Amino acid sequence: MSVSILEALMNAQYNLKNVKVIGMGILPMVQSQLDNAIGLLEKGYSLGTEVEPLLEKYGNVENVPDVND
Repeated sequence: MSVSILEALMNAQYNLKNVKVIGMGILPMVQSQLDNAIGLLEKGYSLGTEVEPLLEKYGNVENVPDVND
């Protein structure tokens, strides 16, 4: 199941609020969620854009083209 950029940000927020319950081991995943969401927003994608299809196609956020490209 793919999540939108907004959902990725909301998941990261939830995980950070619950890090004491979930454990510190979740922090690398939260950092990745934030980095991916912010990177795609910086490239011009909307909050409704699904993250996983872009990552599967391009490998990582750095390789995803800007919206205007």
